Amino acid sequence: MKELINLSTYKIEMDMFDSDWGTVESFLDRHQLDGIELYVDQSPLPDGIPDRLIQGVHLPYWMGRHRAWLDNDAFSCEMDESEKIYLFGGLSRGEVIGNFRRAMENAHFLDAAYGVFHVTYVELEHVFTRSFNCTDREVMDTTAAFLNESVSSFPNGEPPVRLFFENLWWPGLTFLDPGAISYFTEQLDFDNWAFVLDVGHLMAATMDCNKEGDAVDTVLEVLSKHSDDIVDHIEGMHFHCNLSGEYMRACLDMDIPENFDKMPFYDRLGKVMQVVERMDRHMPFTDERCSEIVDYVSPDYLTHEFILHDLQSTEHKLRTQRDALNNGMRRISKT
Repeated sequence: MKELINLSTYKIEMDMFDSDWGTVESFLDRHQLDGIELYVDQSPLPDGIPDRLIQGVHLPYWMGRHRAWLDNDAFSCEMDESEKIYLFGGLSRGEVIGNFRRAMENAHFLDAAYGVFHVTYVELEHVFTRSFNCTDREVMDTTAAFLNESVSSFPNGEPPVRLFFENLWWPGLTFLDPGAISYFTEQLDFDNWAFVLDVGHLMAATMDCNKEGDAVDTVLEVLSKHSDDIVDHIEGMHFHCNLSGEYMRACLDMDIPENFDKMPFYDRLGKVMQVVERMDRHMPFTDERCSEIVDYVSPDYLTHEFILHDLQSTEHKLRTQRDALNNGMRRISKT
């Protein structure tokens, strides 16, 4: 199993390493990590990224793409172009597909082993209203159609990088419904895919994780309901602890902010992110029993995924979680 950490080329994260890839490599060596899961999108790649450090990538996710695939008129609605690009991924279906293809090509250029893709749908107001007006399977329908068309132009109709489908707690892939997972994968016209299990997202989806030990039990119980074939297809893991169950339940009765629909887009997005950050906390595991999740799944790639603010807090989180994981794995190996 290769252990990674998440990173993007955004200024706030690169500033942690003085925008020096040598410093990034020293960080990886210091913590005995195998590399990075790097966020890439359709933009030209910055110069100087050493592909030897890149094990995987996180591909872009456009939260409103499902609506755009149901209603082509979504692209012509009254909305600023920047908002349409953020929500839908482009100004037309063809542009969205082209942007996703370029993101996959960027991943291939970096020689990444995989590219993470979210199978989910949520728009800004849904975070407050919970009125999604769609089912998991309906989101999977449009996602499969989007993916099939996006990869069809590549050799043999296969994506140039293995696509890892990630779970969230919004409509789409949640890992709570084994039948829905099979429904989704049966619609794919290509074979170069697997899953990445985001442990913190699964905790949020259950809305029942408040204490770490109980949360480990909850995750293991959910996974036990899946077939061996599904578990075998979980080749990646985003590893972090998320004890937001009480807050997730409280959000079911949340009021939408006053005059929300009249706010500028980025003000609305800011209000939403304040809620999402409390739903999805990306904290380190401290309980050695977290190793039982890793042992059950046995992923090929495990990304210690945190919200990166500064080097000191990131190193503290990483050491805390790796100590818990490694101590737990040593305990398991002795039994």
